Amino acid sequence: MTYVSLYRKYRSQTFQEIIGQPHVTKTLANAIKTERISHAYLFCGPRGTGKTSTAKVLAKSLNCESGPTAEPCGKCPVCESIRTGSSMDVIEIDAASNRGIDEIRALRETVQYAPVESRYKVYVVDEVHMLTEPAFNALLRTLEEPPRQVIFMLCTTEPHKLPATILSRCQRFDFHRVPAPDIQARLEYVIKQEKFKVEQEALALIVRAADGSMRDALSLLDQAIAYAESKITAQDVHTILGGIDTELLNRFAEVVVQRDTKGAFELVEQVVNEGKDLRQLAIELVGHFRDLMLLGSVQDGEKLVTVPASALGKMKEHARAFSGQQAMQAIAAFSEAEREMRWSAQQRLNLEVCLAKLCAPALSAPAAPPAAAPAAPTRRPQPTTVRERPSRFEVPSETEPVTVSAPEPTTESKTPPETVDLAAIQQRWETVMGRLKKDKQFGLHACLMNATPVRFDSGVLTLSFAHPFHHEKSKAGREPLRQILAEVMGQTIVVECELLGAEEPVARNEPLPNVQEIPEAKPDPAEAILKLFPGSEVVK
Repeated sequence: MTYVSLYRKYRSQTFQEIIGQPHVTKTLANAIKTERISHAYLFCGPRGTGKTSTAKVLAKSLNCESGPTAEPCGKCPVCESIRTGSSMDVIEIDAASNRGIDEIRALRETVQYAPVESRYKVYVVDEVHMLTEPAFNALLRTLEEPPRQVIFMLCTTEPHKLPATILSRCQRFDFHRVPAPDIQARLEYVIKQEKFKVEQEALALIVRAADGSMRDALSLLDQAIAYAESKITAQDVHTILGGIDTELLNRFAEVVVQRDTKGAFELVEQVVNEGKDLRQLAIELVGHFRDLMLLGSVQDGEKLVTVPASALGKMKEHARAFSGQQAMQAIAAFSEAEREMRWSAQQRLNLEVCLAKLCAPALSAPAAPPAAAPAAPTRRPQPTTVRERPSRFEVPSETEPVTVSAPEPTTESKTPPETVDLAAIQQRWETVMGRLKKDKQFGLHACLMNATPVRFDSGVLTLSFAHPFHHEKSKAGREPLRQILAEVMGQTIVVECELLGAEEPVARNEPLPNVQEIPEAKPDPAEAILKLFPGSEVVK
């Protein structure tokens, strides 16, 4: 007999077996009991949460020989044919591969025929968001007023891609990610039925990797059973997933706690030598520090994390060493590193820079602006004490030098701190523009050539633009400008951009005088001739 995968073998066959969606199953069961059956249902939610299984259970409930009933027998020919996928009245359509208008037109033609052996003809359209716009338009009329014996069940992971006209014609049910305890309980039931042995730590790793998807959890368990010889261990699961074990994640947390930059680089070297995926490591570290944040800031935080019991003690120790803010900084840093790794050819460098920032925060701090040279102290003239000038007949003694009193420091010689205002920014604006060119921000530099600093209030600098294009481009590039202003002016400055109206003149640092244009006088030819020939006169 052909082997059947676990997620197919243990697919839910009744509303009671559907895991983690009580808000959906209870509503549908009550609707059947009260005979309030809709003509179109929309099942939305992440993959592996039971959307298609619920559609098939609903089809059985409506068509069971003892129904309609919320508890189909599962034994009659109709229930059996729906379970095996051989029913002529329950048509499953994959919209990803049948997304065009021709397929929908063919569906509209078959809708008119009565069911062959069942009470209702049910169309289950999976990944319905993949249909083209013309296909949606062709489906719209049929979906709004289908024949009495036809029911549509649309399934999608991306409901935001559906037209509003389709959404408004369906009863919508949103499926949630399956809670980790529910996934673990279901896996333990399957393991018992399959008579296989699994370590609790290995089971916890599978549950965590499933990320709320019951189908993914069963697929991973199926793969682990095929890989292991007699008992599934945590190491087996790590090998299958290609992920990072919790012990290594704890070692990374340890070097961050100890601010051990050298140890962090050595760990990266170890991971690289072992051939592990560095981007996957960054993803795992985001989840690990999320768990540390919960353990350190939430009472009974261990109930909110899914980690092996053997690693929990060390994680609590690290959580106590971290403040909530530090944990969030680590989460943000590893998240940013993971995003950069998606397109980077130097993933190792991205990870090492991230760890260096966390282990040595001083490295990531912006460079302080150069301190202004202290002004030379103002020397005030001081009285000079000298001997009385000797007479012309008196010879001064060599042992009596002239005494000059040294000037005493006064508070007036101190230079007051330089304050940042609009005039100071305008004075150093050319320096800012030069830095933009030096940093190769040529597009932003070109746009700011048409900008004028017009206001500075409470740390906010307002730039005025006359053209919408320059205004929009500069708004998108304010971050490099903010960094350069902080370095040049020595304080954080927020940049705002405003667009002048077409009728308003461009603001300038100094208003231009209103000078009336005077037409240029043309030279008189006669005067030019008289200058060439003195003593001559012009005869008219």
